[in-house]
Formats: sequence, C-alpha cells, structure tokens
Amino acid sequence: MPTVSLNAFLKILSKNSPQKAAEYGRYLKPGGYDFYWLLKNAIRARTLGRATFEECSKPITNIDRAVEKKHNLNALKAFDRRLAPIGDVEFFEVPTVTISSPRDHLRVRLEPAFGYVTKDQRRMVHTWSAQAPALTQNLAACGLYLLKQNLCVAEYGDCVPSILDLRKVALYISEAIPPLAGAMVASEMAWADGFFESSAKAA
Repeated sequence: MPTVSLNAFLKILSKNSPQKAAEYGRYLKPGGYDFYWLLKNAIRARTLGRATFEECSKPITNIDRAVEKKHNLNALKAFDRRLAPIGDVEFFEVPTVTISSPRDHLRVRLEPAFGYVTKDQRRMVHTWSAQAPALTQNLAACGLYLLKQNLCVAEYGDCVPSILDLRKVALYISEAIPPLAGAMVASEMAWADGFFESSAKAA
C-alpha cells in the first residue's frame, strides 16, 4: 500500500482524472525522492531546536542539485520572514499520524512541522512549499480538515491546525473549514481506492 505525504495528496486531489491516474501510477512501483526533506529538517531546527538561520541553512547550501538548493533555500528564507513577527514564543512538538483510505489502498501521512503558542492558543503548523499547484482556499481547507480530524484530538484537542504557504507567505487557519472539504477528501480517497483496485486486477 503506497504512502503519500499530505502535500502530495492535496496536489493529486487538485488534478483531473487522467492526471490523477498518472500521479497515483507512480506509486505502483517503489522509490521516489522527497525534494524538500532538508527544508523540513531546517524548519524543525529553527523552531523546536532554536537554531539560527545560518545553522539551519548550511545543509541546504551544501545540496549538489542547483534547482533543489534554490527552491529549498528560498522556502527557508520565506519561512524566516514569517517567523520574525511571531517573536519569542513557546514552540512544541506535534504528533504525526498516518491515515488510510476506506478500503485501505492508500495511506496519507500527516506530519506538521511544529506547534507554537500565540495569545493562549496552541497552533499546529504544516508547511506548503510546492511549486505547483498554487495552494487555493479549497485545497488548504481539505488539508486543514484532515489535520483537525486526525491530529487535534485527545491531549491536542485544543490545538488549531494551520498551513503555512511558503510560496505566498500566507497562513491558512482552520477557524472556519467549509463543509465541502470533508466531501472533497472522501471523494479523493474513494477515487484512489478504485484506481489501486483496478490496477491490481490488471496486473
């Protein structure tokens, strides 16, 4: 059963059926590379580890691939611009969970980068740094819906999930998730189940 990141799931959700088939088809074979894994490490170090920008950016500047280095470094700079106004706040570790589609053919890994406290409100922050597609309000709502339903529970029930778009340096917060978001997520999960079942029969 393939496991995709939340960002990958949202990107596929935004596509039409032929494009979905092509994207999910890539997961029929093992492999793949997380383009932004060093960025994720840097953001955690910058917040939870209280490291300086220079310390966090060093592993990224050592990336051999020029395009990968450029996009990761630009995203980290955008994150730092967003972090500056927050000030000296309390950061905290956030949970990670992997959820499954109804017929168990697809897993989606929900892995926010960090949490912080602002004005007595605890927020979980997931980051979006993809070049395309643009993070629309509807796509963000689907991501926030999944985070809220699966991570803001038990001891984290008071947390407010958010998605920080590092392309636009904009923060989406789950204070008003439209009802359509749950239906969109359910539809995508069902589509994925159908695709992987059909692929298994054809193999």
